[in-house]
Amino acid sequence: MASCFIIFKDGRCFSRRWTGYDYIIKIVIHELYLIENGKELAAWLELQIPPDHEDESERAESGYGFYSERTHEWINRDLDTRSLTEENQKLFWQAIENGRPKVHDSELPDYTDLNPEYFEIFYEMYRLSEEGAPPLEHSHWGRVTECNIKNGPGWEEETNE
Repeated sequence: MASCFIIFKDGRCFSRRWTGYDYIIKIVIHELYLIENGKELAAWLELQIPPDHEDESERAESGYGFYSERTHEWINRDLDTRSLTEENQKLFWQAIENGRPKVHDSELPDYTDLNPEYFEIFYEMYRLSEEGAPPLEHSHWGRVTECNIKNGPGWEEETNE
């Protein structure tokens, strides 16, 4: 059952089972570490999913969220990309662009366990969002919601400027 959400800049929503969400975030993290200025966002995103070494059966896990031993907080698996700074939004989507060919590369079988078809559904939603297509034309939610939160690194710098 779909229980995790990634919201695009136009409010459309991609929803998948928690494993699919985690795999997409892992792709972004991997690619961010290869992008100049991407490390801070990558480190923050790492805290939004359980660490690979953690045994799923030993953590408080509900699918839509989990208890993080690293931060001692309950983490919901949802990311509204509009909540990131403009710079971090650009970095996030650049990481998706950079990771896309690798998802399909048969010479990189260990790159991700994500089904490439799921990635392409996600990528198509990103493309439509960038092109300005109506958000409800292709969304896993039936409505567009507002984003009134700030997440991730960089907001302190923007506030102080």
